[in-house]
Amino acid sequence: MNPTISRFLKDCYKNYIPSIRIDVPEFPEKYFYPGGNPVRPVLPVQIAQNKIMIIGAFPSARFERRNGKLIPIADNLSPFSEEKYFDGREIRTQASRESLNKNYFPQLGIELNDLWITDLVKIYLFPKKHIKNCREISPHIEFVNTHKLFKKIAKSESNIFWIKREIEICNPQFIITLGEVPARVISSDYKTKNKELLNGSIREVYLNKKYKISHLAHPEIRRINKDWDEITKNAIKNLANKIKKLDLSKHGSV
Repeated sequence: MNPTISRFLKDCYKNYIPSIRIDVPEFPEKYFYPGGNPVRPVLPVQIAQNKIMIIGAFPSARFERRNGKLIPIADNLSPFSEEKYFDGREIRTQASRESLNKNYFPQLGIELNDLWITDLVKIYLFPKKHIKNCREISPHIEFVNTHKLFKKIAKSESNIFWIKREIEICNPQFIITLGEVPARVISSDYKTKNKELLNGSIREVYLNKKYKISHLAHPEIRRINKDWDEITKNAIKNLANKIKKLDLSKHGSV
């Protein structure tokens, strides 16, 4: 592995959560899944440099059914990782990754070896809908609705530091964000309306240097909203023609 990437991963794994707590003091000091597994940063393993960078929102988690209740129990292996496992009742998969494989990558004409896949926020965030079940299963653990802190974490100085550092190391020819919050935070655009923002058009963003960037809807919103599914189909079709013009063969990958 490239030494610069290795240093970043080790540093982020160790220091990401402590740095977030400085900027977001309401973030819990002790952060665990039911059963006691710690919530840790979920970091990229698909790490092609100088090609295309995919930036999602935040990681999902592995789930299990205990006493008939569905609860998160452990981190995913990596951002948008391909996972298949038995949850106590049925076989589960990472639905967003399945959608990327089926509805994004083929249509965009991009290969896995040309991608760096990551998330804007590096840790699983507990939504309100799971907290009741978590408290019933593990009443000794204090569970906090961290999902409601998503935007605050995403825009925090510490989080911006980590994602900018990651982009600089990846040095992508092109960045694709998935979801409204990654689009707004990376581009510092808090005014453009959603449908215009996530229409797949190519823009420029200045971080450590200028990057070409395009914003698409997240796979999850496409799954539950027919309008966004259709909007994103058209956005991907238009974006694919632009991506074909990139010469990804000139740069090596990790």
